[in-house]
Amino acid sequence: MLFKNRFVPLGISLLIFLTINLLMVSSLAPQSLIKQLSAWLIGIFLFFIGTQINPKQITGSHWLIFIACCIFLFLPIVLGDITRGSRRWIDIGPFSLQPSEIVKPGLMLFLASGALPFFLLLPVSIILAQPDLGSAFTIAILLIPIILYSKKLLKLSLLLVTIGLILSPLAWRFILHDYQKNRLSTFLNPTHDPLGQGYNLIQSQIAIGSGGLFGKGYRQGTQGQLLFLPEKHTDFIFAATSEELGLISVLLIFFAYFLLLRTLLHKAFSTANNHPLFLFTLGITLQIWIQMVVNIGMNIGLLPITGIPLPFLSVGGSSLLALLFSLGIIYSS
Repeated sequence: MLFKNRFVPLGISLLIFLTINLLMVSSLAPQSLIKQLSAWLIGIFLFFIGTQINPKQITGSHWLIFIACCIFLFLPIVLGDITRGSRRWIDIGPFSLQPSEIVKPGLMLFLASGALPFFLLLPVSIILAQPDLGSAFTIAILLIPIILYSKKLLKLSLLLVTIGLILSPLAWRFILHDYQKNRLSTFLNPTHDPLGQGYNLIQSQIAIGSGGLFGKGYRQGTQGQLLFLPEKHTDFIFAATSEELGLISVLLIFFAYFLLLRTLLHKAFSTANNHPLFLFTLGITLQIWIQMVVNIGMNIGLLPITGIPLPFLSVGGSSLLALLFSLGIIYSS
């Protein structure tokens, strides 16, 4: 009876994420704990704001939303500082925001309103100019439910994918940056350069494998605490959590994702009569699932290393704010 309440499964999954997230931030990056807690509090507030936004009722404003998103994406290029060779963030007071994460709910609202999907090429191109291939990929994910819903778009997409595979050697030579090529090469053979390009992946695998069933203990991980594992609180927080809290924490994380995704899929198909909300919900659900698969896949060595955060668990307010706001919109009816 309890799980029939539409907010209970969502609340349980978010409570698991919040608990693990704050525990690991306190362990791995205690200097970021206050900011992360603030992001959760602001995100919960945005969730309730989102519950007042029904995509079906704002279809007339979709172009305004699209233009605002594109302008916001330009801000890092104009105002942002160069960090690791790219301009992805803007500073607002004590906080840093990543527009490519913040705009995802707005762009999904734009697509769900019935706009032509090829307009998404503009924001994707802006993100690639920063450059940020990982974020551009996660934005492109939003197209999937739109494509699957249209037979014509599905056929066209399959044709474009085929052409893309044929032309992939040209992309390797003329489009990909050197650091992106190195990531792909390292994925195929991480031991070729164990102290250089393969270092992150090797340390991640060591952290996960050494955690065992119950982990090495809270704040007792060697790879994370002794700084062998880079980006331990962002890109590789899954590996750091596995090391300190063990397989038990991994199973708990998987359970939380399963509960959340199952709930969102059920919510999507229960709102099929509200076409924009149906598409919006599917888009956000696919985005969470694919980001989870890509991040965990790169942590264990099944996929190339990218800068894609683990939803609800990687440190960083931008992704968390966008996700909680999106969930609020999903629960607007």
